[in-house]
Amino acid sequence: PPRSTLFPYTTLFRSPDIRFAEAERLGLGYELELATLRAAVHAAASLPTTTFLALNVSPSLVLVGQGLGLVLAARAQELVLEITEHARIDDYAALRAAIERIDPPLKVAVDDAGSGYASLGHILALRPAYANLDLSWVRGIEADSARQAMVAGLVHFATEVGCQLIGEGIETEAELQTLRRLGVPLGQGYLLGRPLPAPT
Repeated sequence: PPRSTLFPYTTLFRSPDIRFAEAERLGLGYELELATLRAAVHAAASLPTTTFLALNVSPSLVLVGQGLGLVLAARAQELVLEITEHARIDDYAALRAAIERIDPPLKVAVDDAGSGYASLGHILALRPAYANLDLSWVRGIEADSARQAMVAGLVHFATEVGCQLIGEGIETEAELQTLRRLGVPLGQGYLLGRPLPAPT
């Protein structure tokens, strides 16, 4: 039979969001998330201990807590836990308490601030060390004075609540220079460094 009948290209190469959604539908969401975190911690073992390791995690996994502490305890670097924006948080106090129970202590980041459920209220409630500025704010910002004004306001807001903004998806020098001018202290994106394969 044609190869596409056995191994359709679209089923082999799906985005992580689709894979996680499929696992959730099958009742394997936590298992896949823990396996992914375990692989990331293992892959980061060869990185310098002076760096910090940022890991995306769902609020529900933090609240359940089962197995999460053991996985995270194996890391060699300082850990930043990025709370994903794809799930609503109904009880911020319970989430903060669950984070505080993780030992050794870690820092928190709000991922993709400005998209999904990652609103300014999200940042106020969690009081993260970092807030990742969604790439929809970054893309082409040098030509959009309204977005520049909004980001300048977010920089002030972040400073007042004690967190640092990280510009996501920086791909051009113009985007980088505009974010620097607006006071965004940190950034990530293809312009600054591309993803590398995990060490074997």
